[in-house]
Formats: sequence, structure tokens, C-alpha cells
Amino acid sequence: MNKYYLIFGRILISLLLLFCSGQHVLAQESIGYQHYVEQYQSEPFYDGEAIEVEFDQGLKVENQGSNTFTITVAESAWYHLNFEYQGNSDTILPFSYKMKIDGVVPFSEASNLVLRTEWTRQGAVQTDRFGNEIVPDVVRVAQNQQAHLVDKTGLFGNNLAVYLTKGSHEIEIESIEGSIELFSVTLETNQTIAVTDKVRNEVEANDISIEIEGENIYQQNAPYIRPVSVFNNRLSPYDNEFKVLNTLDGNSFKNAGDKIEYQFEVPEDGQYFLSLNYEQSAQVDFPVFLEILIDGANYADDLLAYGIPYTSSYDVHTFTNNQGLPIALSLTKGEHRLSFEITREPLQDIIIEIETVISEINQLSQEIELILGGVMDKNRDVDLNEYIDNVPDKLIHWADRLNQVLADVKILANSNAIPGAFSQVELAEDQLRQLASKPRTIANRWNELAKGGASVTSKLAALLQSQLNNGISIDKLWVHQNEVEAKSPSIFTNIVDSVSRFYYSFKKQDYSANTNSENLQVWVNRPRQYIEILQTMADQYFTPETGIKVDFSLMPNQNKLILANSAGKQPDIALGVGYALPFDLAIRDALADLTQFEDYEEVVSKVAPNLLIPGMIGEHSYAIPETMNFYVMFYRKDILEQLGMTIPDTIQEMAEMMPVLKQRGMGIFYPTAALGTSFKIFPWTMPIVYQNGGSFFGESILQSGLAEDKTIEGMRELTNLFTVYSLPVDVPSFYQEFRNGTLPLGISDFGSYILMSNAAPEISNLWDIALIPGYENENQEIERWSSGGAESSIMFEASKQKDNAWEFLKWWHSKDVQLQFGTTLQTYYGQEYMWNTANLEAFAELPWSSQHKETILMQSEWIMEVPRVLGGYMVEREVSRLYTSVVVDGDNLRKSNDLSIKRIDREILKKLEEFGFMRDGEWIKEYQMPADLNIKD
Repeated sequence: MNKYYLIFGRILISLLLLFCSGQHVLAQESIGYQHYVEQYQSEPFYDGEAIEVEFDQGLKVENQGSNTFTITVAESAWYHLNFEYQGNSDTILPFSYKMKIDGVVPFSEASNLVLRTEWTRQGAVQTDRFGNEIVPDVVRVAQNQQAHLVDKTGLFGNNLAVYLTKGSHEIEIESIEGSIELFSVTLETNQTIAVTDKVRNEVEANDISIEIEGENIYQQNAPYIRPVSVFNNRLSPYDNEFKVLNTLDGNSFKNAGDKIEYQFEVPEDGQYFLSLNYEQSAQVDFPVFLEILIDGANYADDLLAYGIPYTSSYDVHTFTNNQGLPIALSLTKGEHRLSFEITREPLQDIIIEIETVISEINQLSQEIELILGGVMDKNRDVDLNEYIDNVPDKLIHWADRLNQVLADVKILANSNAIPGAFSQVELAEDQLRQLASKPRTIANRWNELAKGGASVTSKLAALLQSQLNNGISIDKLWVHQNEVEAKSPSIFTNIVDSVSRFYYSFKKQDYSANTNSENLQVWVNRPRQYIEILQTMADQYFTPETGIKVDFSLMPNQNKLILANSAGKQPDIALGVGYALPFDLAIRDALADLTQFEDYEEVVSKVAPNLLIPGMIGEHSYAIPETMNFYVMFYRKDILEQLGMTIPDTIQEMAEMMPVLKQRGMGIFYPTAALGTSFKIFPWTMPIVYQNGGSFFGESILQSGLAEDKTIEGMRELTNLFTVYSLPVDVPSFYQEFRNGTLPLGISDFGSYILMSNAAPEISNLWDIALIPGYENENQEIERWSSGGAESSIMFEASKQKDNAWEFLKWWHSKDVQLQFGTTLQTYYGQEYMWNTANLEAFAELPWSSQHKETILMQSEWIMEVPRVLGGYMVEREVSRLYTSVVVDGDNLRKSNDLSIKRIDREILKKLEEFGFMRDGEWIKEYQMPADLNIKD
């Protein structure tokens, strides 16, 4: 009988796996460019005259709109499309678009193509108030530009082509972000870059040497590529007291597709070598690849994807051919342009292979999880070969493929050793072989395949992430005939320089605590680059308008404010403080009540009202929200479409999706599952409680919200997600699992949004955000309460310049200033420096995705914050313990809740007596709870 049960079980599981496999096949409908090429690899490339389609009036594509044009070809062949265009929008983001041919996206990369615009630095280099050079502003170049099809990942460089059959074809350009005007589209042959024959491996022994400073870029195709100051006496220019811009910042010139261009003048015809003094520490023991053009042409095949070797310190490198001989270029007298563009094309096959291995391992992990019911029991002996054929062989097969990847990497690195940049691949290979060597233990160790931070897929995903950084810092370039050497200071010079730097470190500290009492003192709890922009903006706009001088100081630790206030050395204003800190300072009478100013309500009217709650005591407000940490629902469009699912509107709809997802080894992320801390903060535990009409506090501080039925019901609904509907309890990285598709839905915050937007280019057009699901109330309205507190601005009561301080706060929190600051931050430092301003009017105009901004602004109407009160930390702690006791330990909710109420009441009474509100259990003075600001009342 047991034998028949086993046979029936194996048949049932096989059918389930077959069903899952079918879903996996369905997921491959949108083929990648590599498979697209394989379909038509026997077809010829067009080799005739270029075919140009001109638009006399210009073909305009508005933001999130589309437009079409028709191309007619006389023969079936491969074609390159070359666009002549000019960006029309004011955004600093590149134009992103989807291209369809005859109504169909030809390959997945065509769902997210980009057209960049050219930028240049304007004006001479200026200095700040400390005598340090500051980066000049960048402006868009107003001229027509040309570009081929370029996908966002950069893996295919400029070589994307399309196969067109003989006849007419309709091409649709659909804007994802930005607007553009097309002037012409040209169909070209495969030879898009001319290779000159002006190359030698020797030059005449002349002494011409043209120096180009790496920081002096003529044009660039991204606004954030910038010069920087480095205190290194091997660089030029150099000053050991003041900051001077002396190198191209490798932290800005690092993304595939980033291009810089230099101008130089050759005094006479001749042959010249090309060298540069650079640092490339982004890829350890592995090169970063550049496409190098002179006057728009390639002077040598070796320069099309040239590997810049790894070096952790600045070093001189002369460009050589594949025989190791210096490349000599024939240049004519006059001006020339030299461009460097970062490319990942040599890594194309390697990256795609790693992504494929990750996908296949995830599929096996899902099959194993399905067999084991998602439970890993070390006391249970399961032979997986009875259910899945050749599991150890599959592991060995993947290990062998990763071993081949390492072999290919060694060839690119021109090394016999495995580059440090790819050490994760070696670790993943070893882990697969170890698992395969003990097949009977695989069922008890299946989490080592695709679950957790130490799994094989996690290691490989971390590698893919690291490969996005291809930064190169350039100090100087030479177009030369004689030998060049890097600046090499003597030992004596180095000693003198070190002593001088040590001396100046005492003499002047930029953005350290200032002591000029005549100026407004503002401490900022943010990185230095934020403060530099703030100081520049204040000096350029605020001070001339008001006559109020402002000194900004770097505040590495916001807890310094408590000590400074105790010592009487507090600033007038502090910016960027955590939203929970103002209460701790205000209850000690350290902060000024901002409601005393007549125009207070006008200033705070631009933020979500409930963001004010944490900074309030009674009807008095002690903080202005500066940023908001919004929560939204992230979802994979491709996976939901394949499964025939829609975005859940309620928590119940979300929970009902779990069985279908679970069958496929997938799940849904809820913030309490974030791994790394056992403490579950209010922003994670509050939403469902408030969506059910509950609250953690009553009208009085001594009235615990946990005693209310609606609060208990909310906690039950929260814990049921994990105990009944089996949402994952511990998720090492939602970002990674969302990327690989094992968690295609999840509720997460601004931090996840930055990662998805900037660190997952391979799924950039496959995901979106929506309002978080909630619960329907008696008015048939879905309540979607979520947290939004981030950083705030505060004014100290001891300030002797309160009126001036208020003028500054009004200026800082105004729409125009917040918008300028957010735009400048992204312009200077890149798209990942997103400013999540709490000013909703400014937020609506930030250079972010227009569709995403609309969703976030809708969700901001449902922002709610838990009041901060004396002893409130115990409420947060006990709610976290209550959640853990039910979800992890399996305790009874009501019994555990009663214990929490007792602990909370005891701690709050203790704090009320400590701060003089009660004595011996009797009230001495009234304690005011924050005013009710519920915007839905």
C-alpha cells in the first residue's frame, strides 16, 4: 500500500512541476536580444547605401506619449537605426523609450532604450567661502545629436540592430520618460564606425607632448559626470591647503554608456601615442572597458573595447595593441576630439550566462521547496532523486558553466589567476560542488541554493550588482611623441606635504562647528556633498535676499544635539534629524514651538499633515518634515501578466494570491520580514492596525490602544499574513528576490525604490509601483494607511536669532528651493541621489519617473504616523515583541497582548513621574497628546 502511495505522490508532484515548468516557459515569451539574433543569424546584414527617413516638421514624442513613422526597405536584412534628435524636456534624465516594429516589441531590451543628451560645464571655476574650488554648473548642449539603439543595461553597446523583411514597416516610439523631437532616422550598414588606416607602432623621435587635464571635459553625455578635488601631490594641479579640482571623479564616470569628450590641438602633422594618468579600483584585478574614438572615428580595432587595467593608485598607462606595442595614431595639424565611453560589451556573454544560471537555480529551488512544502527539516531524510531527476548532475553542470565563466574572465583579464572582482563566482562554484558531493543532504540544505544571503544565487546576484560599477578617475592625458612620466614627488616633498596637511587640519576645518555668533548656525545631519550644495545655494540666493548670513556645519551624529544642548552650545537650527528625535528634545524644553510664527500654517501646508504628528506635543509643533519615507507596493508586471493576476487592492486580495504564488515557489514581501533586525518598528507594524481602525494610543497617555478590540483585530490580521497565509517571515534582501522574481510583489519604502530604479537595469521596464493594499471601511473606501516619517528640521529654544532662523526655515522648505536642491543633487551626483522632499508641490516636479511620482503622491494622502509620547519606545518595543511571539513562537495573541499592556503602563507611569507630570500616582500637571491631524476625518 505504501508503495502505491509513493507512486501516486510522485505522479502528483510531477504534474505540479510540469505545470510550474509550463509557467516558466511562458515567462520566456519576451526574448532577449541574444535569442533574437539567433533566430535570424543566417540572414545577411544590409550593405547598401544608407536609407534616410527625414521628418520635415520634426517628429515629436511627448512625455509618456508615442508617435509612429514608416520605413520601407528593398531587401530583407539586418539594419542599424541611427536617430538624429534633440531632447525637448527640462528633466535631467535621459529620454527612455520603448520601440515597437509593426506593433510588436522585437526583443526585451527594446522595451527600455535610451537616448542621451550632451552637456557641458559653463563658466570659470569659482571658489567657495573657504577658498576651495567648486564644480561649475552643467548645461544642456542645444544641438542636434545622433545615436543608435542603446539599451539601458549597456551590455550590447551601440550594436543593437533589427531584422526587417522586404517592404514597409511601422516603427512606434513610445516614451517611458521624457520628450524628444526626431529629425531623421537612418538605416545603416554594419560598419557604423570608420576604422582608419592611420595606425603605426612607432613614431619619429620628436618632443611634442600635448597635455590635457582629466577634469577639463569639453562635453559629456550625462550631467552627473564631474571633476573632483583629491589631496594627492602626484596629481595636478595640487594645493595642500585648499581643494582644487584636479581629477575626473571615478564615482561619477562609472556607468555603461557614460561618455566624456576632450578637445585638443595638434601643432603639426605626425604620429602620436596616447597615454593617461588614472586610477581604476572599481574592478579588482580586472579591466574596465572603454570605447575610444578620435573625431568620431575608431583609429584602431584595439580601441573599440579597450581594457583599462586595475590599479588602486594613480598610474600612467600608454595605450597598446593586442601584441603589447604602443599604438601610434596619425593626426593632422589642428583641433581634434577624443572621447571615452564606458562599455560592458566584452562582458555580454559572461553576464547573460550568470543570469541564466541564476534563473535555472531558482527554478530548481522552487521545485525542491514545492516537494518539501517550504519546510527544511534537518531530521528528515529525503532523496530528491525520487522526485527530480539528476539533481547532483544539475549542480555539477552549473558548477562547470561557472568554471567556464571564470576561464573566460581570465582571458579578458589577461591573467592566470581569478580576478578578485569575480571571486563570488568561484565561491558559488565551490558551493555547488559541495552540495553535489553529498546528494542526501541537499533536501536539508536547499536554502543554500537560492534562499538567504549566503546562497549561490545571492553570491552571483552580488557579483552582477558589483559589475555595474566601472568607475575610472583620470588626472591627465597626453597625446605625445616622447616618453611621459607621472608626477613623482621626492621623499622630502612628501614629508613637507604631510606636515603641511597636518598643520592645516588644525587651522581650518570646512563645515566643522562654527563659532561666529553673528551668523545663523545650522547643523546638518547629512553627507558633506549635501552641505556644499546647501552652502552654495544659501550664499547665492538666501543671503542676498534677506541679508542673513548662514554657516552650515557637518553633524556626523544627531545625538550630538542632546549633548550640545546640555552644554549650551547648540546651533540655531538643525536639519536632517530623524523624525523621532524632535520629541525627545521638545519634552526637555530644548526646542522652539514653531506655531508661534504667524505663517507657520502656510509653511507646513505643503506637506502631508500627519507627518507633523511625531514632532508635536498637544497643539504645539516643534519640527517641520524635510523628507518623507514613502511606502508603496512594488510588483513585477511581467510575472503578474504571465500568471493572469492583477494588482491586489486589499490585504485580503493580496493574501489570496499566496497559494498560487506558493505553488511556484514565489511569495509576497511585507516589511516585517526584513532580515537583519528582530525589532519591528512602527512603520512596519502600524499600517494594518490603523487600516482596521485601531491605534496604539487612546485619547489619554494612560489609555493603551492595545486594549481596544480594533487594535487587537489589526494585530491579528497582521500576524495571520504569516501564520495562516504563509508570507515569508525572514527575507534577506527584498531587492535581490524581487530582481530574480521569487518575490514578485512586496510593500517597501524609499530605500527599495532607489535600488530598483538605479541598481536593477535588467528589469527596469518589468516592474512598477502601486498604492499599498488596505482594508475597506464602512463607507466602501479602502484605507491604505502607511508610514512616511523620515528627517525633519528643528529650531532651538536657546537661539538668539529666532526670527532669522524662521526666515531660513521658510526659505529652505519652500517649493522652489526644495526643487532646486533635489534637481542639483541629482545633476551633480547622479540619478541615485534622489531627494525625497516632504514638500509635495516640489516633489511633483522632481526629475523622477512621472508615473511613479503620481502614485507616490496618491499614497501620500494616506500617510499616518504614530504619536511620540513619554515611554512611547516601550509601546514600539512591546508591539514588536507581540508580533514575534505570535508569528515565531506561536503564542496566543490575547494572552501575550495582556502582558504587553502591563509592561507599557508601568513604563509610561515611570516616565510621567520622571518628567514631573505625576507624583505617587497623582497628576500634577496635564500631559497633552498630539492634536488629531487625521486628514481623512
